[in-house]
Amino acid sequence: MDLRPVFPLLPTGKDPCFDEGDPAIRRLLEQRPGHPVVVVKFSGWGTLLGMLGFFRHLKSAFPDNRPVLVTNPENRPMLEHLAPWLDVIYKNVPPENPFPAFLSLALSLRRLRPALFIDLQIFTRKTLSANLSRLSGSPVRIGFVGRKREWRSFGMTHRFFHNRHFPPSIALGQLSRFLGLPLSDETTPFLPGIHKQCEAKIRLLLGQPPFRTGKTIVVNPNASGKSGERRWPAESFLEVIRMLLERHGDLRIALTGTQEERALVRSIQERLSLSHRDRVSNLAGCLTFSELHALLHLSDGYLGNDSGPLHLALATGTPTLGLFGPTHPDLILPSRPFPKALFLYEPHYCSPCLHQSDIPPCGGDNLCMQSLTPASVLHALEHLLWGAGDKQRLRQVWSRENQPHRAARTGTPLALYRQRDER
Repeated sequence: MDLRPVFPLLPTGKDPCFDEGDPAIRRLLEQRPGHPVVVVKFSGWGTLLGMLGFFRHLKSAFPDNRPVLVTNPENRPMLEHLAPWLDVIYKNVPPENPFPAFLSLALSLRRLRPALFIDLQIFTRKTLSANLSRLSGSPVRIGFVGRKREWRSFGMTHRFFHNRHFPPSIALGQLSRFLGLPLSDETTPFLPGIHKQCEAKIRLLLGQPPFRTGKTIVVNPNASGKSGERRWPAESFLEVIRMLLERHGDLRIALTGTQEERALVRSIQERLSLSHRDRVSNLAGCLTFSELHALLHLSDGYLGNDSGPLHLALATGTPTLGLFGPTHPDLILPSRPFPKALFLYEPHYCSPCLHQSDIPPCGGDNLCMQSLTPASVLHALEHLLWGAGDKQRLRQVWSRENQPHRAARTGTPLALYRQRDER
């Protein structure tokens, strides 16, 4: 079947690597100055955080075709703090009654007359993004599909195969190579400095004099309400905090979370003894995004589940201990190394289930997270922050030292569906 009449820009496969980018895409953008590149990504801010480098490179490579991101309103604080240079359309399209908001958003995007439409929905809201792509009026519509015959692919001019065995940063690298952008999933260089006002507020909240010598550890016992299976039990967090405070007399703990999570955080703090409670601050719901960034910058370590603050701690360079269960570290984290971080993960047969199964096999009783023991977390933290113990003897630490990421390099074929050569 000849797809060229339907997809006139579909590559033939003669250049499967595209290390210099697709010249047809570059020519089209040069011929349409002032027409933006629209990128749709409805996700949590932790995922978007890892894409800041991509947006920076996109803006630099095509200065006459500004990138416009379409995302959730919940991501506004992060983007206004970390990417004020990025044009963003914030729109909430509720799944229970999507049509009014969808129609409004589709009309807004069509009025932009985008030169290029990039659909980055891989796991969720795929119907929404596919319909926005079809109605955008863009001559080039790029997206990721799991199967070539997946229905949503028929509105795309360029379809990338989404390989679930690689992290999203590798998929984004495929797109970067196709567009001729530098290969990078490094976020740290794009983070702004810490505001002095934010730093002063954090020191005041923690009761930190400038000369304090003890360590401060940020603990986030929460995860997105959309996937509560990622939470380590509150009782386990409580036990680790109690042991840390007993073993390190000058240690302070800062508990974080949203306003909705403040009650859970308070329940952990209130079950501590009075002598320990004075060294624990409940900051849930008290911090702006800028202040959370300052807190992570000033702290000596971070402990938390797979959530947005974990990704911010990694990007900030804070020594980090991440807890994984229904998600796999190799499929969530950027492919770059993290020398100041450890990740605990128990490879059960049913893991990862998030984004792989519509319903968790455990029915929400996350045995994968419960199997991570407080003792393993304590020893990993003490090794990470105090250099205690031998790393080789730590339990439940996940290592990806032997994980191949050749797919991220130049000179390897892109997973772009192309026309079959019948000769």
